[in-house]
Amino acid sequence: YACPWCYLGRARLARALAGQPRPIQIVPFPLSPDTPPEGRDLGAYLRSKGMNIEAAIARLEPLMRAEGLEYPTAIEGRRQYATRLAQELALWAADAGTPEQLDALHDRLFRAYQVENLDVGDLAVLEGLATEVGLDGAAGRAALERGDYVAAREAAWRLAMQAGVSGVPTFVVGQRGVVGAQSVEVL
Repeated sequence: YACPWCYLGRARLARALAGQPRPIQIVPFPLSPDTPPEGRDLGAYLRSKGMNIEAAIARLEPLMRAEGLEYPTAIEGRRQYATRLAQELALWAADAGTPEQLDALHDRLFRAYQVENLDVGDLAVLEGLATEVGLDGAAGRAALERGDYVAAREAAWRLAMQAGVSGVPTFVVGQRGVVGAQSVEVL
């Protein structure tokens, strides 16, 4: 949910599969697993990685707009938040909800992080987001508090790493994969 390219790639994949059955599984990936629980200043973090933030936003924003996605053009004041618990909530939703609810939760988590800059590592925020999409948010929160999906998230992280995934988004169908927020035609 922290990756803007995944946010874009998800929208493009949905468009590529429009009108087709969508048996899509989103597998959690450890993007910035060192993010502290309280989050950190996103601009400072990206600059420390050598990123030209203004150029990145200038590149991303029109691509997002073309897919009908909102995307903020200002980075100052935004935070980077840990996504472990959000990933665990999605794993819980896959078991506890319908495919439509899970799909709506993924969309809601991306929007919460990418547009609204909500702390998707905060239990109250996650409970609210789950409830918004028709899931039992209190049950989801209880599962997170108990740690019911920690092992599943860690197993998914290991699976991605063992499969050689080194960047996101990575799309895999059968034994073929493509990395990056590819065009609808490629997907």
